[in-house]
Amino acid sequence: MLSRNKSILFVAASAAFLTMATATSAAAAPGAVLSAETPGAYGDATIRFASRTYADKIDLRSVDLLADGHHARLRVITKRSNGTVANWPWRMNYGGKGAQPTWTTTLSDPQGIAQVRLQVCRAEGDDLLNCSYSGWKPNTLA
Repeated sequence: MLSRNKSILFVAASAAFLTMATATSAAAAPGAVLSAETPGAYGDATIRFASRTYADKIDLRSVDLLADGHHARLRVITKRSNGTVANWPWRMNYGGKGAQPTWTTTLSDPQGIAQVRLQVCRAEGDDLLNCSYSGWKPNTLA
C-alpha cells in the first residue's frame, strides 16, 4: 500500500510540474497586447513574436460601439528595424453596434518588426471619420 501511495504522489507531482512548465513557457513567449478606442469603435490585439521578422500569431478583435450607420475597422502598424513604418491591411467590421468579429493571422516582414501598434477607426466607405492608436510595443526579439 505504501508504494502505491508513493506512485500516486509521483504521478500527481509530475502532472503539476508539467502543467506549471507549460504555463510558464506560454507566458514567456515574446509578444504584445494592444488596444485603442475612438468614439464609435474599439479594438484590441494580442501579438506573439516568433523572431525579429515574424509574428506567428495575431489575434484581432473589432467592436462597433455606435448604431450610427458607420463601420469600425482596425489594422496593425509596424515600425521596421530601419525606422520606416508599415501599414498592414484593414480588418472591417460591418456588423453594426455590438458586433465583435475576430481574426487570427500572422505577419512576416523581411525588413524586421521592431515595434507594433494598433490603429482603430470609425469610417464611412473609404473615408476615415475618427481614429485612435495604441502605444508602440517592442518586439523583444528584434
